[in-house]
Formats: sequence, C-alpha cells, structure tokens
Amino acid sequence: MFFAAVTCLGVLFAVINAASLSPGTCSIPDGQQSLVTGLRTHLVNSAILQTSPDPSVLVALNLAEALDLCMKTQLVEKIKETLVEKNIQEMTSGKLALYVLAFRSSCENPEDVTTPQNTVNLVNVLEEKTKEEINYFYDHGTLKTTYYQLALGTLALCVVKSLDVEEASIILAKAALANDFEFGGHFSVDTGAVASLALTCVREMSKIQQREVMKVIEEALAKMSKQTLGEQQSNGIIGNIYSTGLAIQALSVTSEFYNLGAWSCVKTKEKVLHEISLGAFNNPAAAAQILPSLVGKTYLDVRDPTCSSGSGSSITVQYTITNALVGPSFSYSIIVNVPEGSVLLTVLNAAQCAKPNEFSFQTEQTSWGPMVVSIHKIQASTNEKTYWQFLSGKTPLDQGVGSYKPMNGEHIVAIFSRY
Repeated sequence: MFFAAVTCLGVLFAVINAASLSPGTCSIPDGQQSLVTGLRTHLVNSAILQTSPDPSVLVALNLAEALDLCMKTQLVEKIKETLVEKNIQEMTSGKLALYVLAFRSSCENPEDVTTPQNTVNLVNVLEEKTKEEINYFYDHGTLKTTYYQLALGTLALCVVKSLDVEEASIILAKAALANDFEFGGHFSVDTGAVASLALTCVREMSKIQQREVMKVIEEALAKMSKQTLGEQQSNGIIGNIYSTGLAIQALSVTSEFYNLGAWSCVKTKEKVLHEISLGAFNNPAAAAQILPSLVGKTYLDVRDPTCSSGSGSSITVQYTITNALVGPSFSYSIIVNVPEGSVLLTVLNAAQCAKPNEFSFQTEQTSWGPMVVSIHKIQASTNEKTYWQFLSGKTPLDQGVGSYKPMNGEHIVAIFSRY
C-alpha cells in the first residue's frame, strides 16, 4: 500500500515545445506533436502508478516541464522513501548519480536530502564513490564498475558544480581516445553519449582551465562524435533504438566537432516518432531516455532547472465522493484540470492536492493494478462487504483507476457501497 498524502496546491499540467537541436532545425512537426504529448502523459501516468519510480523518470519529466508543483512534490517524496529503503552506500555511482540529477532537476538540493530518518548529502557520497573508482583504476588499470557508471557520476558531479570531476574526466577522455568504449568491435553509443555530455559539462566549467586537460577533453569529444556518427543506420537510428535518445543529446552539444551534413537529426527523429507510434517506448525507462531529446533538452539543462509549474493542454473533470453508509454521511465535489490522456488516478491525486482534507485516499496494489481502499478516511472492508464504487455519471466503470482515462467534461463519482 502506498499513501498519497502530500499537501499541495495546483493541478497537473504539461508543456511540450517543438524541439530545436543543433545542427540546423530539428523540430517536431505539428502533426506529430501528439506522439510526444502522448509519450509524456504515459510517463506521468507510470510515475503515479509506481510506488518507487526510477529517478531517471523524474529527470525526464522535469526536463519536459511535465509536472506542476504538486505532482513534483509527490514524486520527490516517493524518491526519498526509496532512498530510505535502500542502502545508499551499496548503490552504484551511476544509480546514485541519477538520484542527484533527479533532485537537482526538481529544484531540490541533493546535498541536503531530508528524510524522516536522517539528512543525507548525496553529492558527498557520490564524490566518495568516484574517488574509490579512480583509486581502483590507478591500482588495477581498470575500473571497479564500468565507464558508463563513471561517466554518469562525472556528469552529475559537474552538474552540481563539484570540483571533484577533473581526474574522472581525464580518465574518461583518455579511455575514449584509447577506444576503451568499444565492445565486440562496436562503439558503445550509450557510454560514449554519457561521456560526451559529462566532458562537455567539464569543458564548460569556468574553474577548470588547465590547457592540457582541455586539449585531451576536446580530442576525446571529437573522436566520440565521429564514432557515434559511425554507428548511424540508414533509417536514422544511432546504435539501436534505445541508445538513440542519448545519442541525440550528445550530438546536439558537440556539433562543433563534426560537419553539418554528417547527421540528419530530422531523419533520426522521424524514425523515433514512428517507433513511438508502434509502442517501442512503452517501458518507462525507455520513455525516460528518449523524452528529453524530443523536447529539445539534454541532461546538461539540469544545471539550470525550471522551477515553475508547467502548463499546457488539459481536460476538466468533475470528481464527487459520496458516503451514506457509515458514520456521518457526506458528499464533496471538485473540478480539476489534468493532462489529456491521464488515468483516473491522476484525477484523484489532483483532487487530493487541492483539498487534502476532503479528498484524501489510499490504494493497494493488486495484480489488476492499484485499487482504491479508502477515501476521506472511510475504509473498504471485506468483512462488511463494503467498497468504493466508481462511476461515470450513473454508469459503473469497467476499468480500474490505473487504467480508465476520463474525457473532457466527464463527471466521475465515487460512492461508498455494499456488495
């Protein structure tokens, strides 16, 4: 069971801007914006349904400006709960880096993450893990984990302006120049892309000015750009469909290192949009990796996060809860705005955010998805044969709150009932 009991105001909105990435114009055509909007809404819905959302999902939604303050606060609290349950010291540097990026992109300080149990400085922990990785490399000539993990950790540390990135960036740059990102004769697009983002960030840090460091970083960026472009397929995919999102990010920030005609961003995005229509990105992790590139963002944008509420296409839903079975009878009604395509659970969350005293609720996870077991502190009971019945107007719903998608102007009614 999870408790969605965060008190906040506002409703869930989202905004999708036409993406414009270097080189040249690479915007999403108006006729295909609905695919990006649908992917964003799908990712929001999945985040709501997950009791422990992956931090990469929160990063992607923040970069897409898909969350208002209320929903962002709820997801941040879920992320914090996950940190309490896990042993931070046993996390890989890459996973820890995603948590740092998630908090930073949410306008939260990753150096001061407060939970009911304690306060954690995630940046310090990541710095320590990065130093362990570096020391292991110097002692054994190889990494303790992988270059992908080191690159992600370096990127996160650079985003929060930690000065403990120089040695790690040198190791990454020299590894790139030595072709250490190749596996089975093929360049690892994922590793190269994250390393390119990390090294670009380090290169742009004003406090790291050593000429020798800049020279090796720039040589590595030029080589990785060439290798990434070498993994292009004729249909525009770079590496494979799931590495393409990171490749778009990397190529968009390293365009000075390759010729304008070397990459057709338009062709790449056309293929990605086609794959979205086929359901290739239904998995939240896959959706989170591709979404930032479709809205013209990269992980480097986490350096300057957008800290205002989103806005955009939405629908209006009236939601009423009624009880005449037990205790004092009541009936409360509210009108909320949610993104078009949202599941009913999003409506319940929006109502709770606006008026938590009236519309608080609890769910239990079942094999059929989340089931509402309590509204306004009135608990369903198998012994009493009571439950919360959901209707559209006067028609009972045949789907659960995690599946049913209300229409604009619809009236959803929850009635405490007996079977």
